[in-house]
Amino acid sequence: MQSARFAAFLLLIIFVQTLLGCGSPSSNQNSSGPGTNTSSSVSNVVPKDNAEELALLVNLPFEAEEVAWNEIPESKTLTAVIRFSPQNAGKMSAELARTGAGTPETLAVETWYPAELLAQAELSGESSIKGKSYSAEAFLNPPYTKGKITQIENTDYFILQMSA
Repeated sequence: MQSARFAAFLLLIIFVQTLLGCGSPSSNQNSSGPGTNTSSSVSNVVPKDNAEELALLVNLPFEAEEVAWNEIPESKTLTAVIRFSPQNAGKMSAELARTGAGTPETLAVETWYPAELLAQAELSGESSIKGKSYSAEAFLNPPYTKGKITQIENTDYFILQMSA
């Protein structure tokens, strides 16, 4: 009789240990649990940073130093932040100027943009950055049929926005 109680007690301890050890607290929380920010203003976009993969979707006339981009297949849009070397940024500016005068543009900063652009937006006291926009016709590849490219002021960054 005593051995049956001891076996039941051991079985109970093993069962409790198994329940407690089946995952960490962070993996057991659901997405609407406490401490989870469900605000729609917070972006959970994880941008891609593969320049070769981006080059399959858009025509890049010069080699990029850094890229961060996000494609949204549902809305058939692509946004890419591209940083060129100072030399290639100058060439890019000259190439864009050939298509006509750029128009002043103010763009909202996304949370996935590079730190330099986020800092520039904070310094301005707004959540936006300024630049000059040009037609992105030279960059388009199917399925994208329209777009614009904005050269960000005082940087070697360009933001390419395309849609189908």
